[in-house]
Amino acid sequence: MTLVSRISICILIALAAIPAAAQASRRRAVSPASGTGPTTKVVITVKDASNGVAVGSATVTYAAQTQITNASGQASLNLPVGKPAVISVVHPAFAPLSQTITAQVDGAYELTLTGKPSVTIKTKTNETHVVDIGTAQFANAAIFSNPVRSDNANFCKEDGTDFTPDKTEFTRILGPAVPANAPRCCQFGSVMSADVEMKSGAKLKVYFKDSCSGAEVDFVGREKATGQYQYFRFTEIAEIDFP
Repeated sequence: MTLVSRISICILIALAAIPAAAQASRRRAVSPASGTGPTTKVVITVKDASNGVAVGSATVTYAAQTQITNASGQASLNLPVGKPAVISVVHPAFAPLSQTITAQVDGAYELTLTGKPSVTIKTKTNETHVVDIGTAQFANAAIFSNPVRSDNANFCKEDGTDFTPDKTEFTRILGPAVPANAPRCCQFGSVMSADVEMKSGAKLKVYFKDSCSGAEVDFVGREKATGQYQYFRFTEIAEIDFP
């Protein structure tokens, strides 16, 4: 065999090896990394355990994934197929939940939350509404403005001192709120007033400081029966009972 023939054979062997090497390289590129496996998109539906009402705006988390449930209580996550995955759900109206799911391809799973204690609102037209203590808040809205909400009331006592208790400090608020003259709390005219009973045992008349500037004063919360947020004017509220 001549030198030229030997060189030609070597070149042919080298060229033949290139496709095989390239294929091996491609196979290595698509192989899953160690410790991982196939995943699937699943639908998580979050509901109130007490009545089956969908829970919107709940935060659903798995590993680095976080989704917010829609109005139907649904969110999607990518979970490992056939392996236990711990899902966490939080919402201010409910106790936090952690539950393990072993996902199947295109699976759908329902998670139920246990509600926190409730607040009962009675209107002067004899309607009764039950809202979650976790979402219940005091609110005020100036004309043409969005409501400002807080867990703390913004009251003034008869002696003119500020009174800003947290919602958890109340036993009862008795209304409806009515206009009153309280120059120590409002120098620009009348201000809305109501009576409150506190868990400390104190009973006193309070004045809604925000109403001094003409703002509407409300109480707001997520109604348990519907899952929807409702605003109630203090001028329409006969009584609020706290847990």
